[in-house]
Amino acid sequence: MGRRHAYQRFHGYLSRLTFNRNASSSRQKQNAVFQQYTLFFSSAGTLIISFIGLQTQEVDIKPVVNVVLKSDSEVLDEVMVVAYGTAKKSSFTGSATNIHADQITSGSRESIDKALSGKVTGVRIASATGDPGSMGEMNIRGVGSINGSTTPLYVIDGVIMKSDNDMSYYGKSQSVLSTLNPDDIESMTILKDAAAASLYGSRAANGVVIITTKSGKEGKTRVSYNGEVGWNKMAVNQFEMMNATDYKNYVREAVANYYMEHEGFTDKNAAYTAADTYNGDPTQNVGVGDFLYDTTGKYSTNWKDEIYRTAVTQNHQVSLNGGNQSTRFYAGFGYNKSEGIVLGSDFQRISGRINVDQKITDWADFSVKQMIASTTQNGFRDQNDQAQGLGTSSPLGILFAMDPTAPVKNEDGTYNENAGYGQVSNPHLMLGGKDSDTAMEWIQSKMFRSMTNAELSLHFLDKIFFRSVFGYDYIDNKHFEYWDRDGVNGASVGGMGSRYTFENSTLTSSNTLTYTDTFKEKHNLSVLLGFELENQNLLSIVTVAQNYSNHLPELSNGQPSQASSSTYGSGMLSYFGNVNYNFDDKYYLSGSFRRDGSSRLSKDNRWANFWSISGAWRLSKEGFMEDMPLFTDFKLKLSYGTNGNLPTDYYGYKDLYVGSGYGNNPAIYWYQLPNETLTWEKSKNLNVGFEWNMFNRVTLSAEYYLKKTTDLLFNVPTSYVTGFSSKWDNLGELKNDGVEIEINSKNIIHKDFTWNTNFNLTYQRSIVEKLPDGEDIQYGDGQMYMHREGESMYSFYLPEWKGVNPETGLGEFWIDPNDHSKGSTTNYSEAQWGIVGKALPDVMGGMTNTFTYKDFDLSFLITYQFGGDMFDYPSYFSHHDGYRLGSMVPEADVAGNYWTQPGDVVDNPKPVYGGAATGRSDQFSSRHIKSTDNIRLRELTVGYNIPISKKYINRLRVYFRANNLAMIWAKTKHVDPDVAINGYRQADTPQLKSCVFGINIEL
Repeated sequence: MGRRHAYQRFHGYLSRLTFNRNASSSRQKQNAVFQQYTLFFSSAGTLIISFIGLQTQEVDIKPVVNVVLKSDSEVLDEVMVVAYGTAKKSSFTGSATNIHADQITSGSRESIDKALSGKVTGVRIASATGDPGSMGEMNIRGVGSINGSTTPLYVIDGVIMKSDNDMSYYGKSQSVLSTLNPDDIESMTILKDAAAASLYGSRAANGVVIITTKSGKEGKTRVSYNGEVGWNKMAVNQFEMMNATDYKNYVREAVANYYMEHEGFTDKNAAYTAADTYNGDPTQNVGVGDFLYDTTGKYSTNWKDEIYRTAVTQNHQVSLNGGNQSTRFYAGFGYNKSEGIVLGSDFQRISGRINVDQKITDWADFSVKQMIASTTQNGFRDQNDQAQGLGTSSPLGILFAMDPTAPVKNEDGTYNENAGYGQVSNPHLMLGGKDSDTAMEWIQSKMFRSMTNAELSLHFLDKIFFRSVFGYDYIDNKHFEYWDRDGVNGASVGGMGSRYTFENSTLTSSNTLTYTDTFKEKHNLSVLLGFELENQNLLSIVTVAQNYSNHLPELSNGQPSQASSSTYGSGMLSYFGNVNYNFDDKYYLSGSFRRDGSSRLSKDNRWANFWSISGAWRLSKEGFMEDMPLFTDFKLKLSYGTNGNLPTDYYGYKDLYVGSGYGNNPAIYWYQLPNETLTWEKSKNLNVGFEWNMFNRVTLSAEYYLKKTTDLLFNVPTSYVTGFSSKWDNLGELKNDGVEIEINSKNIIHKDFTWNTNFNLTYQRSIVEKLPDGEDIQYGDGQMYMHREGESMYSFYLPEWKGVNPETGLGEFWIDPNDHSKGSTTNYSEAQWGIVGKALPDVMGGMTNTFTYKDFDLSFLITYQFGGDMFDYPSYFSHHDGYRLGSMVPEADVAGNYWTQPGDVVDNPKPVYGGAATGRSDQFSSRHIKSTDNIRLRELTVGYNIPISKKYINRLRVYFRANNLAMIWAKTKHVDPDVAINGYRQADTPQLKSCVFGINIEL
């Protein structure tokens, strides 16, 4: 008996009519239309009608057959990797989002965390600096701690991986996640609520990111190459400095005002004359010529172009994929090289991965996954610690100190050594990196990482599944910093070289036993029991040399200054279990429990229990909703549970002593106060929501979450009488809540043209609910942040700026930010402080549109956020109102926007060399608080699949991809709103715009 098929495209789906006929049939003709069809044949048996997303039906042949296909949402059901297993999205009772490989590789190639911006509800991605290889920040559903870690837990192929920053050099940001090659990743699952994450217990309070790498597939070996070459530039046009003419006018005004404010001049014209005619006469205090390299107007140098460049970036990936019924393999080899936009900065990664899956018998499987990666990051110190002060030798510090009236080179072609203020000479004589002949300072970080996963799976009676996973994560991270003895910083110590070496090993072993069964066809039960062990060891070695005898960077060329080493260790033992039950794929109930014991806490507080309970109801399975296209699938879900967060310190609870020296003698000193009662931060999580599939075309999900965190880890200030400034304790409470909405729509489905849209929106709040003794806590650079009960995390606490007085030209502050009726003052010390903004946005999200037309494809991601603020630290230096004249040049937006005469309505006060007599108007205030509201074209990809013979090449695709391509709208102009999570705009390299051309070849 034969089988024939008639195929027809119907709105992009493949409609198939299949019928059985007798072998003796000699004539057949098919003409199939989805709604109406006519079949001609000599004889036939049955007709099978199927349609993607609908249940297949088999009917007997009659003269007229009318068929209504019922919805089958199970066909389209997504399978997600979740805690210690997998789950169908339709049956999952927690909150999780699955990110596919193409969504990961469409973003940043250097670090996977930066690639998720705007793609997941409830997830905020931030990066304080645009240097390649620098660390990104991820918050899942708000801020989970004040002094503890806010970083989510990362799990790769079932093994918890190290992702914290205790191996980074204190002088420069570095991401340990940059060792992962995004091209090797198949998917990522973001676990957001307790039901999804509680099986990870004490480390899941900040959410969980589960990474699944690619595996082999049965069939012939497939070879693919993906290559990209392009460029990086500054994403937002910022740090434009005054040109020579504007700067000369500004200096003239500032010097004239100096004579008016400090030298008793009453006539402005006389003050101008004094400023202009000064020629070194010691009887005069200061003149325009003191601040300008050239007063004739011969030169006007844009020093930004001399420091920042258009940088080259490239990425290459070769992979092999194949196997048979017994053995499957995947191998990937990657190379990434991204220059930074600052001379001498770059990032390089060389990586390799091999994943092998072996079917030993019908009941036993074994797999090995091995990754090796080596990264090199070159650059300079940054402000990742957000400490006060702008490094004179940092790229931005150099830019601010460059005189626009000075030429880049002398007439003889040599670089001008006197083009900057103070110790700053010329960027071409200060920047350049480790291999440059001119660079005076640099940092090089080299990281090697090896991750090994081995897994044994045993199946018994089709109902019992045993899984044993062994993981070993080894990281060797070396940092080398050098200050030449003739450099800005090196001159004070005769040159300096430092080598910081960190070596970390993490051993993880987990064993799980799963029982799955179905009773009476409708009762479905799954029970999981597990045991996990983790052991981590960290070695730190520090060596420093000073007083160099030459200009060679190795430490042997200087005199030893410091040598030390430290070892740290921690362990965790865990027992956990999970029960899932559903009745007829309609009612779902799930419960999880985990008991963790950690060496980071004392014996009396070492163990803690974490749990969750959740349920779901698929109303679309009920009779009153069944077969309603509007409700292809509709599910209500509810969960509640607990998670924990461990102290970041390895021995934060202990009474510690450290061996050192006192003069030439050995000594031991008291290092840390004990707290034997120190325990976990605990969070209680509520999640309620629904998932709605309409017509198999539109999906809508909405969730409300509430997370309360208690026993916050606090570095509590102590009396200096004790000899210590603080100690760890559990005090305070936080509340995070919000609403998440996601819509996926298949707008147009046609054989030649498709259009899909994903839209996500998150409304969030993070409120400090309780503090020690209810007292406010100020912290941060200049004490600009405030923790106060009832206020948002990362609230800015500063004097409130009123503006420039149009009659006097002086900057004014409100005396009382909460009561403007008390008037204003020009004296900064008289202005009271108040909450003037907050870093966390109220609303954030993104929208992705994907189009295909025949062999062409186009996709773009637009991200947005509203309701947040930043503290613009660089602006504090570049809008100095004359106070820093002779050390820093103002930005271009000050030109024409500062006060010169009564009646001027401007943003900047009159410039006065050395500051106005009534006080400085440039000090920290709400003047430096700016909105981060923006709408941004985050990603754009345009591709073309070249039609080609499949005999030798399965696929040949060329494409153009861009990240941070354009700012569609921003409330604050000429400032990149992508700043650190806490809203602090660091004085570092800003975010990058990346554009690449790529090719993908599959054999």
